[in-house]
Amino acid sequence: MDIILNTGSTAFQGAVIKGGRKFTDDYTQEAAYCDISPEDFEELGKPWFVKVTNSYGDSVILRAKKTDRQQRGEIFIPRGPWANIVVTPVTESTGSPRYKNLVVQIEKGSSPVLGPQELMKKYYTKRARPKWEANRKWTA
Repeated sequence: MDIILNTGSTAFQGAVIKGGRKFTDDYTQEAAYCDISPEDFEELGKPWFVKVTNSYGDSVILRAKKTDRQQRGEIFIPRGPWANIVVTPVTESTGSPRYKNLVVQIEKGSSPVLGPQELMKKYYTKRARPKWEANRKWTA
């Protein structure tokens, strides 16, 4: 289903980062989830995990969290390496990616969430660049 993605920092996530625990299970718990409205959660079949995919075909698996804080048709992912996989890289000359109001696809996911180290190896190595970057044509 098409849905609007918003990202941002949370107090709990910030506390883990400031404590130097970015590569821990605590950080995964605080940053690798997707808040979903009760209506969208039901429509997705009450998933444990969701797969979020951007318009370039890059996707990430996250824990699904049903919450009253989200409106129908919108999801929230804490800012971090998981969200950065699906945040659109185009800056529209601002120098900053679109962290808010971004249309993405969401569906029920079938595999567990990767921890920070596994995620970095899979998505952030030279061999495994995101699809938008691998398909980019550079001109002089």
